[in-house]
Amino acid sequence: MKKNKYFKEDEFKCKCGKCELPKGVPSDELVDVLCEIREHYNAPIIINSGYRCKEHNTKVGGAAKSQHTIGSAADFIVEGVKTEDVYQYVLEKYGDKPFGIAIKNNFENPFGGFVHIDTRGKKARWTYP
Repeated sequence: MKKNKYFKEDEFKCKCGKCELPKGVPSDELVDVLCEIREHYNAPIIINSGYRCKEHNTKVGGAAKSQHTIGSAADFIVEGVKTEDVYQYVLEKYGDKPFGIAIKNNFENPFGGFVHIDTRGKKARWTYP
């Protein structure tokens, strides 16, 4: 993982608890983007889901070709910032980039849910149900 002042490797490890992060995971570009978002808000980012091994990805209902399985994706929240506000910022800042950007809203808690960003190399946008 690229050295940075905000994130540790453990934050990106698969939640299965059995596997290790592959070499080069998370991607340098993803780390750079998350650091920029962290600096913009001057608030901690909590990674809900980073790398996922194929087995864990299947278990949580991830897409067969999920960017999480190659280490180029993160689902996250910014502590103390509404998820919709983070999503709008990510769209404004990175909307022209070849990234996957999505939101999972929690309508009962505006600070819940998460924003998904990945550095897939082509533009993709969606909303989780």
